[in-house]
Amino acid sequence: MNFNFEIFSLVLCIISFLSLTFFVYKKMPVLSGLPEREMFPGVKIRKEAEEKLKIVFKQKLHSLEGMLQKNLHRSRVLLMRADNRATDWIYKLKERSDKRKIDLEDPWKDLKITLPIKKSKKKD
Repeated sequence: MNFNFEIFSLVLCIISFLSLTFFVYKKMPVLSGLPEREMFPGVKIRKEAEEKLKIVFKQKLHSLEGMLQKNLHRSRVLLMRADNRATDWIYKLKERSDKRKIDLEDPWKDLKITLPIKKSKKKD
């Protein structure tokens, strides 16, 4: 007798599933009429822990925001100082450039003043 256990187990699973669905369907009105139970103690403890964690995370978030604000303020001050120094350097470079420009404009100015030029007299 050649008996296939795979087919037998598949048929058994299908029959079991169908019988469970039939019993649940028959008992639906009775199940819907039952009052709601209180939560299991594990669920209650879990909800309390979640609420406490939310409070702790809010406090930590507040402290992180404070730290972020402080660091942003410090970086802003540093950037303003750097901008101030760069502006000073630009101003000094401009002054030097203007000074060199004035010196280079008329290099013969000193010679004209110190060396008198005599004009020759014309004979008519």
